[in-house]
Amino acid sequence: MTPRERQRQRSLIALALRAALLPVLRVGLRPRPSPAEWAQMVEAAYPAVYRARVDSWRLSERAYRQERQRVLGQSGPVEFPRRNYPPEALDRALREMVKPRLDALSEDEDVPQVVIEEAVVVADRHAKDAGRQAQIDAARHDRRALGYARRLVGDYNCAFCTMLAGRGPVYRSADAALIRHDGRGRNAQATGEPFHDRCDCEVVPVFNRADWQGRDQYLELSRLWDEHANSSLQDWRRYLDERRRTERQPAEQAA
Repeated sequence: MTPRERQRQRSLIALALRAALLPVLRVGLRPRPSPAEWAQMVEAAYPAVYRARVDSWRLSERAYRQERQRVLGQSGPVEFPRRNYPPEALDRALREMVKPRLDALSEDEDVPQVVIEEAVVVADRHAKDAGRQAQIDAARHDRRALGYARRLVGDYNCAFCTMLAGRGPVYRSADAALIRHDGRGRNAQATGEPFHDRCDCEVVPVFNRADWQGRDQYLELSRLWDEHANSSLQDWRRYLDERRRTERQPAEQAA
């Protein structure tokens, strides 16, 4: 399975989740919801998110086994433990990101589309995380895996994600590739937060340091980091912003 094919499958999972969630959220999200109304909305949304997580997990399992076969000549045996995903996990995320915006509305207001979209974004992150976690858990239990790396696949990637992708196959523990770090440099302290909303990064297993999906991207990002970041995420962000502005100028001038 090529990275392009994998991305296409992830996009289809996201589209199916969105199609299933929108009718539920348009009815279930209400201004200043009562505890009963909120619980009813989460209960109605949960099955769609759970199905998307299962699909993401299965996609990652296939991708992992195929990559293992390509590099090592064997696809298994590999342990793919499934992580528990209770409704409370979805409840907590929506309560943090969406409920404050509902509580700020007047009771007679319509729920803005942007709030509905925010709920879809949260659900999409939870679905993608199941696939990311599958790759990490498999690599941690697989003696033939050297570790795993973060690979950028979206059209836009934040400075933090590009920094982590530039670290390459250094991840092995459970609190590495999925963690956001605060502070200066690529060795800053972990906060325990997972991939952020609207993040398209994927986790890829590494069985051979000279042959893994994302290696060319890692080498280029690592080179740019060494040249422009000065071991500072702030300087790295400044460099990326300036580069994006420079890349946009020809298109803006042509328009």
